[in-house]
Amino acid sequence: MARTYRAKPDQLSKVIDDVLTEYGSNVTAGVKEATKRVAKIAMQETKAKSPVGTGPKKGRYKKGWRVKEEVLSRLQSGAIVHNRTDYQLAHLLEKGHALRRGGRTYGQTKAIVHIAPAEQQAIKNLEEAVRRIAKEG
Repeated sequence: MARTYRAKPDQLSKVIDDVLTEYGSNVTAGVKEATKRVAKIAMQETKAKSPVGTGPKKGRYKKGWRVKEEVLSRLQSGAIVHNRTDYQLAHLLEKGHALRRGGRTYGQTKAIVHIAPAEQQAIKNLEEAVRRIAKEG
């Protein structure tokens, strides 16, 4: 519901400033909440598509996905989706890598693309959420 403001001409700048400050606070809070929500969804998608290895540490990489919230300033925040347990494997599995046995290279492992689709979907989701929040104000 839109508010109605009454102001004398000499108070108009203060009323405009108050309205814009309130709008900025609402948008900032909404974007922070949307960022958390989108990051959690991206983490779940990445976790669902992550490969499960074999051996005694089976599933450790898949279970290691976490969301880390970052507060950069009062107006800026973000979220990072990362693998807490086996962070070294993320790039190797996503991009593929050379095999090395006995000092010689024996071929290439195929990439298991599981991070990029979740990232692209998260970007789209966050853009849509920010547009919706900016309109609502």
